[in-house]
Amino acid sequence: MKAILAVLLLSLFCQTGLASVRLTPIYANEASNWPLETFAANGLFRQIARYQRGHPQAIVLNGGDYDLAKLAGQLDSHALSRTESGWILHYPLVIGPGTRLNLINDDLFIEGRHGGCLINRGELVITNSHLASNGNQNSGFIHGWGGSVTRIQDSTLNGLGRADYRANGISVARHRYQSGAAAAQLYLANNQLQNLYRGVDAEPGSRVQINDLSITDSREQGVVLQNSPARIERLQIYRSSGHGLRAEGSASLVMSEIDVGDNQGSGVLLENHTGPVQISQLRSSNNLEYGVQIKAERGKQATTLQALVLRDNGSDGLRLDGSMEVTLEQADISTNQRYAIAIQSSQRISATLSQLRLHHNRLAALQTNGEGELLLNGISLRHNSNQGKYLAGNLAAREAELLPPLLRGQTVAVEFTEALPTIPLANLR
Repeated sequence: MKAILAVLLLSLFCQTGLASVRLTPIYANEASNWPLETFAANGLFRQIARYQRGHPQAIVLNGGDYDLAKLAGQLDSHALSRTESGWILHYPLVIGPGTRLNLINDDLFIEGRHGGCLINRGELVITNSHLASNGNQNSGFIHGWGGSVTRIQDSTLNGLGRADYRANGISVARHRYQSGAAAAQLYLANNQLQNLYRGVDAEPGSRVQINDLSITDSREQGVVLQNSPARIERLQIYRSSGHGLRAEGSASLVMSEIDVGDNQGSGVLLENHTGPVQISQLRSSNNLEYGVQIKAERGKQATTLQALVLRDNGSDGLRLDGSMEVTLEQADISTNQRYAIAIQSSQRISATLSQLRLHHNRLAALQTNGEGELLLNGISLRHNSNQGKYLAGNLAAREAELLPPLLRGQTVAVEFTEALPTIPLANLR
């Protein structure tokens, strides 16, 4: 028994000895500056130089479990200070592997002008807290590297992020030094993100899960997914200066209960995205460009869209560019400024479209270019005006043939092509 107790005490002593909070010099040299070298070239050193005296330093946590009060007991107020309204982080703070930082019921201002930011290589847990930064090109940010876990729940984040590389707001990525590392994981639940440069930015080597998230007034885009698997439920994105949500790469994307509107780009853009896509219960309205655009050579990869409302967008409700096989079921695509559905195939697009309401779109209900085939069933059509068209592009000439069965709600299979009809040569004898 005494031997066991001795081992336990020794283990506890060793763990305590390994845990540390220290100010560490950071350098512009890449190899000696991991994991900060990315930020040395993106303006962080300039911000630090305005505030810190002497050589630039970062707060580095190695081992253990911390909160802000515990950190403040080991740091000078020049690095982490407290005011009546909450905490102020003035230095870059690195959470090392095997380390956890808990922000619970906290109010933290990340002073980007001084170089404040949170860089996670361990575990960052933010619960029922309010985090803010400058809301401009000086803003601080949160970034998670490969192997890290970032959990944010029941919190509000305001003004984080700037245009610099990997300093966009809340971002996750695997560094090139981490080829064998686990994915950087980001979990967001019941949060509000306001005035971030990008609400969420996920690069290759990361994984994202979102449940109940509101993103408003992003200074660039709401959510950017770059070859990162994502599962998203209950997401609102309003008034982004770019697209609401943009995804690319070969990772899977599953989304449901999505509401995007009043964005200065498209509501949802899948560009060069070749992974499985499943989108349901999506509303995309009043966006400057498309409600939803899929622009990719997807081939036979699964693309499933269900229960969509795409209304009042500045261009087409649904735009399909490239090659793909799409299933769309139950949608209201109405009162858009161009077409309800516009298809531009580079090779071939096959689409099964059923139970659609395509009413009062400005130019036409359906426009096709290139080659492909459509299976149409249960399509409700209404003109925008007496001069409006139901069909446009290379189906326009077949409107008289196709319109009667469509208006009766019958199933219609139709191929479209750019090929000119063949005219037999006269027999010259």
